[in-house]
Amino acid sequence: MTEGTSYRTIFKATSLFGGVQVIQVILNLIRGKVIAVLLGAAGVGLNSLFISSVSMISNISGLGLSFTAVRDIAKAKESADEQRLSIIIKVFKRWLYATSLLGFAGVLIFSPLLSLYTFKSYEYTIPFMFLAFMLLFGSLSAGNASLLQGTRNLKKYALYTLTGSLVGLIVSVPFYYLFGIKGVVPALIVSAFITFLFSIYYTSKIEVKSVSVSWKESYTQGLDMVKLGVAMMLSVSIGSLAHYLVNTFISNSGSIGDLGLYQAGMAITSQSIGLVFTAMAIDYYPRLSAISDNNEKVKQMVNQQGEITMLIATPVLIVLSLMAPLVIRLLYSAEFLPIVDFLRVLAFGMMFKAASYSIGAISFAKGDKKVFFFLEGIYMNASILLFSVIGYKINGLNGLSWAILFMNFVYFIIINLVTNNLYKFSINKALWKILIVSTLLMSLLYLILRYSPQKYSYPLAIIIVIISIIYSYLEIDKLIGVRELINKILKRK
Repeated sequence: MTEGTSYRTIFKATSLFGGVQVIQVILNLIRGKVIAVLLGAAGVGLNSLFISSVSMISNISGLGLSFTAVRDIAKAKESADEQRLSIIIKVFKRWLYATSLLGFAGVLIFSPLLSLYTFKSYEYTIPFMFLAFMLLFGSLSAGNASLLQGTRNLKKYALYTLTGSLVGLIVSVPFYYLFGIKGVVPALIVSAFITFLFSIYYTSKIEVKSVSVSWKESYTQGLDMVKLGVAMMLSVSIGSLAHYLVNTFISNSGSIGDLGLYQAGMAITSQSIGLVFTAMAIDYYPRLSAISDNNEKVKQMVNQQGEITMLIATPVLIVLSLMAPLVIRLLYSAEFLPIVDFLRVLAFGMMFKAASYSIGAISFAKGDKKVFFFLEGIYMNASILLFSVIGYKINGLNGLSWAILFMNFVYFIIINLVTNNLYKFSINKALWKILIVSTLLMSLLYLILRYSPQKYSYPLAIIIVIISIIYSYLEIDKLIGVRELINKILKRK
């Protein structure tokens, strides 16, 4: 694959799944609106509690297999060894069925405790027992999605994501309308089942050979997937604990109001830039896993991905900074306007997170579970807790936002030092240039919005936004030939 073709692959995949993520967000907003209108606040709360409770067991019983299987499937696909690919898929499917049934049994067995812990009574024991089917279908769907991702059937993956969500939403609405709050559980089960059916349909075209694998071989070969998956699962669990401790610290040391403002600011920034990260990861991770044994290829791919990510993320974050007051009013209310400066500093910090994102995937793609667990499970979550507490103690929410910015900057330095030492990775000149330009533009924008007189600040800020968009467009055009691609599309028509 030539360098230009590689950049185009990255950009097309990011654009495709970026669009998919946007539609997903819209569908989730519609679902939330429908539940709110038809069922009220009680229905929204009930739906959320059911999903979060079952998801907790699903995350534990799944052992992170849906994430780690992508790596092994992608490596086998890249080797063009159909025999090896077929064996890995068969091994993964056996583990998938086993863990899905384990989760199913877990919800059935612990449904009385789930009801008691969640609702302080045994009233919802039966609904939780039925929700075991939601976990079963959801786990199997996630596994099938991993097959599509690992074999890089990206268009089918996109179609599966959209069609499952859309049809699931359409089918759920009658349950809410006809049965009210009692329709929440059937709607969740039916939606999960429909998504599962779509996952079967789209994976049915994946060609695999008929291979003989004993159950003992399945156990031993799948164990490496499980070990890496457990590292991922533990990292996520520690992350949830760290965020819980930060939330309780803010509410106890400050106020519930501060916690609400903090959550709103974090939600806005993570949702905006998260679209870019999610879109990138769907295609990037399997491609990186496929060539993870070759450090030179890894270096090239990570730098290329980093360049495209920064060129897309920087204008998004700059526009978010400029439009912060409007975004806050649209998504929340005027009551949340005190977080404008908080949001702008968070956006600045997210730029360093974007710069680290492609590099941080190296250890996981290589299956280096100890390094991954230390960096993402231990260090990252400990730093979130430490920096957040210190920042909030010093200057409330504004201090916390600067602490998060500094935390992401420090992580950027550490991840570069670690990957350079272990895998001989280093950032190339092209990515350094983009990072420097992005940092200068974001710094200048923040200074203008923070310290310029109001009559000058927005006109000057708009100029920075325009410069950022033009710069990103010109750089992307150099890498993939945007005008050439447009001309080809127009000629086809």
